[in-house]
Amino acid sequence: MSSNKTIIPGMEDAYKEQPSSFGSQNANAQDETYVPNPFGAMPNSVNMPNQKPVVGFLYSISKSNSGEFWPLRMGSNSIGRSADCDVCLGEATVSEQHAVLVVRQMKNPEKIIASICDARSTCGTMINGESLGFEQRECFDGDIITIGEHYDLYFVLIDAKQIGLNVCRGFIPTQTAATVFSRQPHQGNPYAAPSTNRFTQGYEQEDVNVQGGTVGHDEAENKPVTKPGGTIFM
Repeated sequence: MSSNKTIIPGMEDAYKEQPSSFGSQNANAQDETYVPNPFGAMPNSVNMPNQKPVVGFLYSISKSNSGEFWPLRMGSNSIGRSADCDVCLGEATVSEQHAVLVVRQMKNPEKIIASICDARSTCGTMINGESLGFEQRECFDGDIITIGEHYDLYFVLIDAKQIGLNVCRGFIPTQTAATVFSRQPHQGNPYAAPSTNRFTQGYEQEDVNVQGGTVGHDEAENKPVTKPGGTIFM
């Protein structure tokens, strides 16, 4: 039986206890298949099982019309200019540790609630245009949270059970473009297109020899030209 085996990043240790039919622990690297990001899961991303569930978002167009958004997870979500914050806002009037937004699952009554408090910032926090001060304030879906002088954030709170969203037990993931199989790990972008395909395979990117002539490209004229000796430049 072939000694080939499949290695999935982050699960290398699981293969040490596999039966010998799956290949030995010291198998040659050339006998391995490398699978980056199976089923489209990004490394160290939101699909990891140890991550808290996403229960809302903050959305803003304060920086540009193209918009920005940040996921909010169950529990504490820090907001500030620091790169360590869960919601990092790069704006001068935002403090390093500006505010904390907490999302909590209530048991009786069963619902999801959220509250925000200012972390003794310099320029303060507002909800719907009203200054927050230092007290904790409950915030609701659709509120506008202002951080500092210039960052307006639209608050979206998602109670999946209340709105009827559930995990589908029969969900069947497909192998998307993120599932790339190769004999060796990718050194560059794993999502980059292959250097050759059925149209370009066997051809060089520049000049190739075709029946004694050369096909090329005239960048100045951008049209085919013929040179002595059967040389055609496109």
